[in-house]
Amino acid sequence: MAIVVLNEEERLRACLESVVWADEIVVVDAGSSDKTMAIAREFTDRAIFRAWDGYGAQKNFALGQCHGDWVLSIDADERVSDALREEIQATLRG
Repeated sequence: MAIVVLNEEERLRACLESVVWADEIVVVDAGSSDKTMAIAREFTDRAIFRAWDGYGAQKNFALGQCHGDWVLSIDADERVSDALREEIQATLRG
C-alpha cells in the first residue's frame, strides 16, 4: 500500500483504517505542518519524509519503497471498501 500525503490530518486516519489489513503500508509525506505524520506513524513504521518533486515523482518514489509483488496506490481522501478488500484478498489468494 502506497499513500502520498501533504497536510492530510483530516482525512488520513479514515484512509489508513480502511487498509489496516494490508501487509505493508508506506506513507510518503511531503512536509506536512499538521499531525499527518503522527497519524501515519500510528499505522506504520514506514512513514517517510520526501520533499515534493511533483505528483508523478512522489507516487513513483512511494512505489519504490514498497517490497510486495502487488502494490495498491491510493490518496488520503480515498477509502478501500469492504467489498474491494474482499476482492483484493481473494485475488491474492489465487
